[in-house]
Amino acid sequence: MDSRESTARQDDAAAHIYADSQHELLRHLQRVAGDRATAEDLAQEAGVRWLSAMRSDEVLNPRALLFHIATNLARDHLRRRVVAENYAQSLTDTEVSIGADQVASAREEIGIVSKALATLTPRAREVLLLARVEGCTQKEIAGRLGLKAKTVENHLTRALAQLAAGLRGRGRQ
Repeated sequence: MDSRESTARQDDAAAHIYADSQHELLRHLQRVAGDRATAEDLAQEAGVRWLSAMRSDEVLNPRALLFHIATNLARDHLRRRVVAENYAQSLTDTEVSIGADQVASAREEIGIVSKALATLTPRAREVLLLARVEGCTQKEIAGRLGLKAKTVENHLTRALAQLAAGLRGRGRQ
């Protein structure tokens, strides 16, 4: 008997063991994981891993190995679910409450920045907004506005310097 026939016979035997165990395996996984869909996914993954183990090693108790692999997968799934639920819970526990003074302060900051932006030339403001708000590269801005890259660089440099000076003059850094 050649190796292909041997592998085919091993696969057939494994398929019979898996088929005979599938109903009990699904019930076990559903008890552990909590729902049928997850149990089916875990059973399928366990079957794939089990078949790989069956092909590579001599297994004394294939059915026990199948349940062992499935149980470990279910435990890993539960750990990941607990971590995800704890993380989600921690996000809701750290609720951010914004007070009226914070809103007023933010509005004041926006007003200061808006006034500083208004002091820029229209072209410098446009270049600055494209670069810093929209995230465009200098090359992209040059193409969009029909300017040379060096001109865009000059506008951006002057705009940032003027904006910084305007904000420093208002007590901001």
